[in-house]
Amino acid sequence: MPSTWSSILEELKEESKRETPGGRASWAKLLLRKIKRVVDQTGRPLILYGSACTTPKRTTGRQLSIDIADKLGFHEMTERIDGPNVDVVVHSPGGSAEAVETIVEALRRKYSSVRYIIPAYAKSAATMMTMSGDQILMDIDAELGPIDPQMLLPNGVSPAEAVKEQFQKASQEILADQRKITVWMPILQPMGPSLLVQCDYAIELSRRLVREWLEKYMFKGDADGPVRAAAVAEYLGTASNFASHGRRVKLDQLQDPARNFRLNLVNLRDEPMLYQAIWEVYCVMDVIFSNTPVYKLFYNSVDDAMVRMEADVIVQQVAAPAVPQMKQLPKI
Repeated sequence: MPSTWSSILEELKEESKRETPGGRASWAKLLLRKIKRVVDQTGRPLILYGSACTTPKRTTGRQLSIDIADKLGFHEMTERIDGPNVDVVVHSPGGSAEAVETIVEALRRKYSSVRYIIPAYAKSAATMMTMSGDQILMDIDAELGPIDPQMLLPNGVSPAEAVKEQFQKASQEILADQRKITVWMPILQPMGPSLLVQCDYAIELSRRLVREWLEKYMFKGDADGPVRAAAVAEYLGTASNFASHGRRVKLDQLQDPARNFRLNLVNLRDEPMLYQAIWEVYCVMDVIFSNTPVYKLFYNSVDDAMVRMEADVIVQQVAAPAVPQMKQLPKI
């Protein structure tokens, strides 16, 4: 029996044979069928938000990240889905905390119950988004990530805490030996006068948003909710806990009794039928990213869609255009 991903690819190939000019894209029809399988089990409408962050593409970096333009995509996906419940499948490397704040507020204004589903990968600001849910459903192999802010500097991106630590180290060494100023000066000059203050603000913002969302939603009504929310925000927001911003935060880490987070987490493997249905949705998304110019995808269970694509196509609806000719994958 072929793997799920290979089976999905074959299904898409068969669907594309029935595609008609001006009709709905074959991948859109396949994705909708798989999404409806999930909805049949949960009884809740579903929104899919994903980017090609784990698929080799020409598009990289900020285009794959959560940005303020995604507000439009979420608006489109929620316009025809009434409350009070919604599930959101997220596959994202993270991005702007400010954009996440805007998206979370829009979702929470309309839905009193929001669940986030993580089949594989939701890092950084995407992890922050999941912490605004009433519940998180994730695979045992799925990855969340640290939420410590990353600062854009002239020579690249650096963790805000590392910037502060480097400055403190420089200060200590220069105070101890004035001759070291010549060594540190080329490193410190590009930092700019406000960088350390910006680092403090960014660190506080990411932790405060997670803390407030947990208190307000997942821990609502819990007497010790504020303490637990602060502990989760502190844990996820402390760079030294992970040594790398790309480090995986696993389900069992968040469920560790010693940490006493008591987050409302569900291991998808405990619900095999739901897990399989969600995994098929994820595989369809990955096949789309692997075989079309699409690099960011919004879809929902009432067949609304919006995509962002590589090359000269920026944003388009998927009601009419057909999927480009699929690549023939090499046999292994």
